[in-house]
Amino acid sequence: MKTLIIILIIAAFLQTTILPIDLVLIVLICRAYARTDKANLYLSFAFGLLTSHLNLSNLGLQSLIYLVSVQATQVLSRLSLAGNPLLIIPVSLIFLYLNQIAGSAIGHQSLELSKVIFASFLSLPILYLVKFWEERFIVRKEIKLKMR
Repeated sequence: MKTLIIILIIAAFLQTTILPIDLVLIVLICRAYARTDKANLYLSFAFGLLTSHLNLSNLGLQSLIYLVSVQATQVLSRLSLAGNPLLIIPVSLIFLYLNQIAGSAIGHQSLELSKVIFASFLSLPILYLVKFWEERFIVRKEIKLKMR
């Protein structure tokens, strides 16, 4: 969890300074798709506040968008179609587009569909990285080693 928080902090700073895509939302959507957990909601709220603070926009709007996106992704990940990893592309496309619409409605962003499409295709390798990290390096309570 500590590593994920550090990655999200770095992504928030990269998103607000260099890269024009919403990296934090992509990582949060991919984590919610890979693993359903209450921590995803806490992370989405906290990093929504951080990104809105770094963008000098209204506090709370980004958090609400992140919370709705992560909660809807967690609901979608429980469906039978969620076994297909290619489903993350349209899911992230929808939520990134809704994020762009909300940002343009408030007035601090312009609506650019090319960035949304690029970011949605970027979500597939990020999903594989998150799944790899969750499967290999995170110890679960269900896993117990037997000592003889």
